[in-house]
Order: sequence, then C-alpha cells, then structure tokens
Amino acid sequence: MSDNAVSPQSPPPGAHPTAGADEAALASDLRPVLLRLNNLVRRRVPSVELTPAQSTALTTVLDHGPLRMGELADREQIRMPTATAIIRRVEKLGLVQRRPDPDDGRAVLVELTESGRERLGHVARERNALLAGLLKQLTDADRQAIADSVPALTAMLALDLPGPERLDDHRSDMTRTQESEPQPR
Repeated sequence: MSDNAVSPQSPPPGAHPTAGADEAALASDLRPVLLRLNNLVRRRVPSVELTPAQSTALTTVLDHGPLRMGELADREQIRMPTATAIIRRVEKLGLVQRRPDPDDGRAVLVELTESGRERLGHVARERNALLAGLLKQLTDADRQAIADSVPALTAMLALDLPGPERLDDHRSDMTRTQESEPQPR
C-alpha cells in the first residue's frame, strides 16, 4: 500500500464522510454501529440486577427528576403501565422513592435515592473507563471525528420521535408508503 493510499474505512483526504450520502444510507450505516457499541458497553459493564429499560429509566430520573410517572413515560416513550412496573421494581431495590407532588396532592414524584445515585455513578464510571480504553486505541483523527460528532448525536436525541401512542400510526404510515412504492423485482 503506498503512502497516498486510503483505507476502505476512511474517506479520501479532505472529503466529508457523509458527502453525497442520503439520510437513509447514513442511517443504515450508523444504526448498527450505535447498537453494537451500546451492546458492547452494556455486556462488558452490566448494571447488575437491572434490565436495560430499568437502567434507562433511572438515568432519565437522574437527568430530569424528580418526575411524575407520566413525565417519565413520555420521556422514555413508553406507556404509563410500563413506567409504573419499572418504577415498582427499582423501588423494591431501593433505587428510587416516590413522594407526593407538592403541586398536586393526587400525583407522585419519582426521585433517586442515594443508593440509586451511587449505583448509577458506579456503572457510569466503569462504562466511561471502558469507552476511554477503546478511544485510546484509535488514531487522533478518529478520536477527533468522534468528538466532532457528539453535538450532532446529542441533538438527534432531542428531536421529536413518535411516542408509544403514535408509534402504531407511524408504522402504519410507513407500511402504506412502502406498499405504494414500486417493489424491486
């Protein structure tokens, strides 16, 4: 391989990696990478006794809490009974507590306990160390590319996605669109 050769994984010098790529192709490339990276981190540093849904819900309460159960369900894009079941389980583990909402005596707020904060902090530190070890093995250019992508990926998380009530409608719309398009032979 000559000094001017470009590896198949990297774009030519000066080219933007997504130049000319449409959103569907980029999504097709990005989705499996993000899922595999997430699975790798969760497998190597599991959140003992917690399902991924419970772990995510706890992180949401950490980031946005205390929250009403409905707010948690909305943020997690799950149905209220699912949110209630998740909170019931982590409450039994002593990771969250419920308290009356001072603005509405009929509602409750869910907040992390000190034990919940400690558990999430420990798992986050271990997962960060794992990712740091992986990042250390990359080139400076690859680390910079990842650092440059963090704001855009963070912005994607804030975009409006269909919640559980609208998800079936969204899937129906996608199915109708796919049915109306000519199918490859």
